[in-house]
Amino acid sequence: MLIEVAVNLAPGVIDRTLTFLVPPELLPRVHKGSLVLVEVNKQLCAGLVVDLIVDTDRTRLKAIKDVLEEKFLAPQLIELGRYLASRYFCPLSVALAALLPPATGRRLQRCWRWLPQGKKEVDAAFSLATCLPAPAAAIAAYLDSHGLVTEGQLRQFARRPVLTRTLALLQAHGLLKEEWHWRPAPRRRQQRWVVAKKVAASTVEALQKRAPRQATILEQLHKHGPQPAALLAADGGYAALRRLADRGLIEITEETLSEIEVTAPPVKLNRYQAKAVDRIKAALGRGGYFLLHGVTGSGKTEVYINCVREALAEGYQALVLVPEHSLIPQMVERLQHGLGVRVTVLHGNLPVGERSESWEQIRRGEVQVVTGSRSAVFAPLPHLGLIIIDEEHAGSYKQDAAPRYDTREVAIKRGQLEGAVVVMGSATPSIESYYLARQGRVQRLDLPHRVDNLGLPRTEIVDLRAEFRAGHQGILSRRLREEIAAALGAGRQAILFLNRRGYAPHVICRQCGNVVSCRHCAIVLTYHRDATLRCHYCGYVERAGANCSLCGGILSYLGTGTQRVEEEVAELWPGARIIRADRDTTAKRGQWETIYGAFAAGQADILIGTQTITKGMDFTGVTLVGVINADLSLYQPDFRARERTFQLITQVAGRAGRKTPGGRVIIQTYNPEDPAIVLAAAQDYYKFYAQELRNRQALGYPPFNKLVRLGFSGPEEAKVIEAAHNMSEEISRVSNKIEVMGPAPGYPSRLKDNYRWQLMLKIRGFKYEKAKLAEALRAFQPQGKVRLIVDVGPINPW
Repeated sequence: MLIEVAVNLAPGVIDRTLTFLVPPELLPRVHKGSLVLVEVNKQLCAGLVVDLIVDTDRTRLKAIKDVLEEKFLAPQLIELGRYLASRYFCPLSVALAALLPPATGRRLQRCWRWLPQGKKEVDAAFSLATCLPAPAAAIAAYLDSHGLVTEGQLRQFARRPVLTRTLALLQAHGLLKEEWHWRPAPRRRQQRWVVAKKVAASTVEALQKRAPRQATILEQLHKHGPQPAALLAADGGYAALRRLADRGLIEITEETLSEIEVTAPPVKLNRYQAKAVDRIKAALGRGGYFLLHGVTGSGKTEVYINCVREALAEGYQALVLVPEHSLIPQMVERLQHGLGVRVTVLHGNLPVGERSESWEQIRRGEVQVVTGSRSAVFAPLPHLGLIIIDEEHAGSYKQDAAPRYDTREVAIKRGQLEGAVVVMGSATPSIESYYLARQGRVQRLDLPHRVDNLGLPRTEIVDLRAEFRAGHQGILSRRLREEIAAALGAGRQAILFLNRRGYAPHVICRQCGNVVSCRHCAIVLTYHRDATLRCHYCGYVERAGANCSLCGGILSYLGTGTQRVEEEVAELWPGARIIRADRDTTAKRGQWETIYGAFAAGQADILIGTQTITKGMDFTGVTLVGVINADLSLYQPDFRARERTFQLITQVAGRAGRKTPGGRVIIQTYNPEDPAIVLAAAQDYYKFYAQELRNRQALGYPPFNKLVRLGFSGPEEAKVIEAAHNMSEEISRVSNKIEVMGPAPGYPSRLKDNYRWQLMLKIRGFKYEKAKLAEALRAFQPQGKVRLIVDVGPINPW
């Protein structure tokens, strides 16, 4: 029998597909999805079996050396990899790499075995080794004492070229034997967790007076359950943990949170929630696709929890996806408390050891529920019955590196392959998803009211033009200042949203007009409060000076970022406890969990943040939300600009008044009549959808046509432009049904010292025109160092 193998030629990278023979003795162990040991270009490497070929006359082929893992990847996931390769125009090898755990290639290691046995043979071997060039004698002595060692262990004796020659000499003289071993998957470092014991309220009150840090930790544990010790000990809190443990108030354990079962009483569902659960439950085992459309605060998460419970009861496993890493801790907590089963986290930013161990546990069927961000859609659950995509409208579900997949499309395909139910939930579904529901291709489930009969927050639009004409200075309007003061006076919390980090987004010389820009990108630098100018695209940083580098004039800082908002709020309310959540404050692991935990526990009064705080957050004490500038996303060069603006405003407004009546939302804008802002303030999704759909149909945008972006980049702009024009001509040659827009410069037109141009394709009947586009792509012959990327269904079309 022959097999088609995707070969692993570099650590963690599947490179290409080759055909190999299977020796008779290995036939029973080889299946689709097996991991095998093969030789390519005189190098042994791991390969994934992607197909079995029975009828063939080809016999002059290399045979596989061994079977490393008999059932490494399920056949359904292999087919999912083929779907990725076909739909998103990437090699099968690249698609399969997305399905594998990290460090797959590094698990195959070369070892050397010492062959001489007995005193006579060993003495003769040492005599021979001393006659060979150094470090042969030292290596021989080390091998004699250890027997079998990895090549890495021998690198202490010489650098790679010298070591390779020495080992080859020793092997040629019959002293060594080369072997290849498959080592166990990397394991996570054991993490300590903190569990609170039951204590009297008076004990906590006493701690608040003499040890407030210990009291805060204890309150957080009682409210949110077990927490990682590293999270609670952030900013030097290990001493507080030790004192609490010494007093017997907490227990520090080596168990992981997913092994500590904590259950909460079941929440009584309202009739809309119960109907949604019943419809989804009825589809378990036979598959189906649902769009759960519920207003903010309507209890979508409780529907998810009940659906997962029903899936587990029927012997299935469940996968719950969230759009941001920051939402994972909250989702794990809700699932853990609601189900009392093991929950495993899987996403691309986990340390290699932790991610590999989680992947192996999932593959072995030791996990019932998995939650994570977009890459978790490939979690190798063997009995998958339910896939939930929370906040399905989020742009972060689109992968921005090859394979550039859309998580929603992949989840639906995986559901089709494995007979699983797919549930997509949102208060502001994407236009494409809601269109599918209106067409009947996805079943729609509605949650039209908030739980506990709470009303939506009252929303007020503030015209910033009127504020300017009235002579009001400052970032916060007079109405927003009044509402913040009222919320603080009532002991409530407020959220201020601005989707722009930093202090000032533009630095300009008022004398000569010079705008300080990045050296590597065609983008202006943003001023940050630590006196640095930063590029938010490539990461370039320089110190901020007071004077213009061209004329010596005084530099001015224009515009507003989250740091500037924080500064003004602190000046207006010096006693308020303020937390800022943006990429600058949440970049390190555990920082967002600290911010979220502190705000949820009432340890801060005002949370200022970017879009991270708009999705899925459930803060019981928040009664006020302020949108600092609703116009930032409104006029971007993107046909989705109005949709994105509507979604952001609606979502962040939904954080107010989720547990108590009387929520207020203040939206500041220079365009108070714009339909996206007006309808977001009214939370009227249906009217917005109808208007947006008419506009899309008139202009031929999704969901009526499929968009494909072809991006060209390289260090020489002339060759980049030439490549874009050549591709445009080639596409026009192969098909007259593909509308080509461009070539046009990308945005930014230069990024990381590479010029960027692009073609935007509108394709009606993508399923049928895909083959013609693939033909044009195969004919592409770039000149120089021009790189081509293919992005199907781009979220940011520039």
